[in-house]
Amino acid sequence: MENNRNSSPTYRGWETSFKPSLKTADEMGYFDENPSFIIKNHFKNICLMIEERNFRDTHFYTKVILGIENEARKNNFDILVNFMNKDDFQIPKSVQSRKVSGILVVGTIKDEHLKMLLDYGIPIVQVDHTSFLINTDAILTQNIPGSYMATKYLIDKGHTQIGFFGEIDFSLSFKERWLGFNEAMRASELNVDPILNVDPGYCVIGSVEKYVLSKNYKEVASIISKMEKLPTAWVCSNDSAAITLYNALNILGLKVPDDISVVGFDDIDICKIINPRLTTIKVNKELMGVKAIQKLLWRMNNIKEPYDHIRMEVKLIERESVKELK
Repeated sequence: MENNRNSSPTYRGWETSFKPSLKTADEMGYFDENPSFIIKNHFKNICLMIEERNFRDTHFYTKVILGIENEARKNNFDILVNFMNKDDFQIPKSVQSRKVSGILVVGTIKDEHLKMLLDYGIPIVQVDHTSFLINTDAILTQNIPGSYMATKYLIDKGHTQIGFFGEIDFSLSFKERWLGFNEAMRASELNVDPILNVDPGYCVIGSVEKYVLSKNYKEVASIISKMEKLPTAWVCSNDSAAITLYNALNILGLKVPDDISVVGFDDIDICKIINPRLTTIKVNKELMGVKAIQKLLWRMNNIKEPYDHIRMEVKLIERESVKELK
């Protein structure tokens, strides 16, 4: 989801598939100051805020937005897409002029920016992210149970030297998946480390997401080549990280799963066609978008009710990327 994806040929086709009801706010002309327009349409518009790199992601957020768009259309709402810039955050004009009746924030947003949005008194639902300090409704994934499930699966296959691959400070989801991995290792009683529960020598949890997003497999291969030891299996922050490992390990002459087993998270489409097919944790991405709209519409009519976090169910999809050691 880095800038290199902005020119992805799949983006144009994806964008076209959403027209005419899903367009950017500029295309829709909603920034024109027209009082009669506001009166007639205020309750039929929803502002969707997302970083542009995520909007152009053809693997995860595309499917989430598809669910959002379909459910919004069923309820006669239009989606106004507004791109966020975390370094130069701007309140959308449609929000400033209150031309929308609800806001969906898809992906990460800074707390200070979330506070700015809340000041407008418009219902907000966060999707795939939530704040530790600010209360809003949120649609999330069972990240901790999912990563626990993936790690336990590897342990049951006979693996004891297990690492985690992914930048844990990149997003809330990645952080939670790291926690699920840690908890599974602690519960396994493998006695890897009496304090940490995991062996840090097997883990790559620093600044690697930029290489995953840019598909810089050589740099990841370089990082791996400098590790003092390698695990027999890796639990990954998501499927894109797992696919990056496939390619980096191949550069190093290592094969999945013969040399190292790999488990992903999300179950994006490519998991079914890469070789070997990737064992992963499935997230119902379109349903996440559907639930986001349903929660937002409910919130519009229940302003004073307590906030709610919905965690989407996950399940293990077993394929061919894990070798049994028993």
